[in-house]
Amino acid sequence: MEFLLSTVVYIAVTVIVGCLWGLIPFFLGRYRGRPNMGRWGLIWCGVAGPFLVSFFVMLGFLIAVLTSERDMRRPNAQQQAYPAAPAYIPPQNAACGLTLECIAGPLRGQSYPVGSSGLMFGRDVDCSVRFPADTSGVSRHHCMVRWQQGVPVIEDLGSGYGTFMGDGRRLPPNYPMQVAPGSRFYLASPSNLFQFTIA
Repeated sequence: MEFLLSTVVYIAVTVIVGCLWGLIPFFLGRYRGRPNMGRWGLIWCGVAGPFLVSFFVMLGFLIAVLTSERDMRRPNAQQQAYPAAPAYIPPQNAACGLTLECIAGPLRGQSYPVGSSGLMFGRDVDCSVRFPADTSGVSRHHCMVRWQQGVPVIEDLGSGYGTFMGDGRRLPPNYPMQVAPGSRFYLASPSNLFQFTIA
């Protein structure tokens, strides 16, 4: 009986210690836009606790959160959490009639037609919507607007500070979100705000 009790206490204490280690990748994952990866880090650190390897598991997930371009996605849950905007079906003779206007930020006042190849946003030289190199919070390849089966979508490309809809919802990385004329979104903060319009 005494052995069983000591075993239970040992497991409980080591699981708690493991979970405490797991809080590091958990909160870092939320900050870096990798919430699912951080959540798995917390779980596996707790599981590894009784085997006294939770510290090394924590280090592994810490490196993964910092270096990974994508999160561990859960598509079904994300689809429920982020309902799509009403589908916009462009007229046959105006497949590229959708335009993006920058209404706040260093590109304010500029318009960008959403052509068949879409628009890439970021600080890199190959971006069609290129931000100045010193723009705070904007990644080299931050997000993309493109056509998907005739419907415009916006997709975050694993940016460090996130892409948000106008109402403040943060887009999951690498998950296309349907948009429509009038939809707004911003990169990292509302100071980099765009709106979809009809040209």
